[in-house]
Amino acid sequence: MKNTIEIERLYESMSGRLYNASLRIVGCSADAEEIMHDSLLQYWRFKRKDEIRDIKGWLTSTCIRKSIDKLRERHRWKDFLEQYEDPAAEEEEERDMKYDIPSIQKALYTLPDNYRAILSLHLFEGYDYQEISQITGTNESTIRSLYMRGRQKLAAALKQKNS
Repeated sequence: MKNTIEIERLYESMSGRLYNASLRIVGCSADAEEIMHDSLLQYWRFKRKDEIRDIKGWLTSTCIRKSIDKLRERHRWKDFLEQYEDPAAEEEEERDMKYDIPSIQKALYTLPDNYRAILSLHLFEGYDYQEISQITGTNESTIRSLYMRGRQKLAAALKQKNS
């Protein structure tokens, strides 16, 4: 009984944060929900919980790593998936964009995975370039370049859609 209450409390306090962090990186609601649940399950299966000093930080970093792994997995299948995209539906969605939060989110989700992940980690999660470098296993200078290019691509996408 005590364990069930503890699980419910942790889920209530962390599910929203984990879901949003993952969603900003992977750009897919179903994937984000799955990653959020997997992160919480990994915590409950972890044998040495008493060694974790910051549960919130541990869960967030686990969720972010799982989200990045999902992007890597998706990238492997990118060529296959592109064969089944509907360009007409994408063009219609792009014409309807405006400068509001939903349109900015849509524009962010149209960016390539590497740009979207870095922009999300830096802008929304508050990670600095060094931390993002450690999380992704990429050089810090590369992270800075990807961040700047990603910002430019996001701005261009928003301007193009509204002109």
